Amino acid sequence: MATQKYPRAEALLKKFHAGKCTPEELALLDNWYDGLNSETNLSALESNLYRQQFLANFHSILPTARVAWWKKRSIQWAAAASILLLAGAGFIWTRYTQKSPASLANIKSFQVTNETSDIKLVVLPDSSRIWLNTAASLQWKEDFNKQNRSVQLTGEGFFEVQGNRNKPFVIRTRDLAIQVLGTQFNVEAYAGEGLTRVSLVQGKVKVRTGKDSTVLKPGYSAAYNNEDKALNISATEAAKVAAWKEGAFSATDLPFKDAVTRLCTRNGYQVKWENTQGIEKNVSVLFKKDSFGKMLGNLCYISRKQFRISDRQVIIY
Repeated sequence: MATQKYPRAEALLKKFHAGKCTPEELALLDNWYDGLNSETNLSALESNLYRQQFLANFHSILPTARVAWWKKRSIQWAAAASILLLAGAGFIWTRYTQKSPASLANIKSFQVTNETSDIKLVVLPDSSRIWLNTAASLQWKEDFNKQNRSVQLTGEGFFEVQGNRNKPFVIRTRDLAIQVLGTQFNVEAYAGEGLTRVSLVQGKVKVRTGKDSTVLKPGYSAAYNNEDKALNISATEAAKVAAWKEGAFSATDLPFKDAVTRLCTRNGYQVKWENTQGIEKNVSVLFKKDSFGKMLGNLCYISRKQFRISDRQVIIY
């Protein structure tokens, strides 16, 4: 990338990470960043993607002493941004910087997957914001927000969608299509589960599956189960819908097996079942942010199960 044009860039980045850059060296970094848009034959969209990955990577590691400098630069950079992807340390910076400009030029869609135990925030070109839970994945086309706004979700995400009556926002999952005008809602669409659920906090959404459709009101959820192929509407508690964003754990009318799997996956563990009795029975829980072991213990207690942990595997017996 542009480091070839600025031989001191790598050393300056190391000093920046350590908080030891002088004002003159920060100016050199500014120049290096400004040179990113001169990469050969990059479109405006791709150039902005480079810039925002640079920005996201720095934002994830900035200590307090350097926040003022970052804020100054981010104001200058945000005006030109077409895509803003904010995440924790370990974002897909290396994935893209290793690609050549030629391969970037062929990209027709974008995908962000949360491979961490932290919550990942994605800000789309229309300023809609999506929080991705662990292992969740979001895809969208390069022409997003030109004639339509359509995304594909796998896993769990909380959406804050910017209203635009001329361009309805559509989320597609394995079983549902969710049409939005402007609202806040949660979507559960885990690949390994038979349940897909939309829970509305505010606004209005239309949920469709096959020939069935419904318009949700705030405080209600629509759940589709692969077994009965039905769309079931029920009341829900707003406090539970997005509790996971704050580090809590919740499961509403979810099979015990799936609840355990979600909790373990979020914390980087695999599950081995030595006792499968009653694990398909639904449970509803809300645990405030606590240690993994304590939350897992409380969950197992409800279903009269015990567990032990070996390396990164949880054995339920």
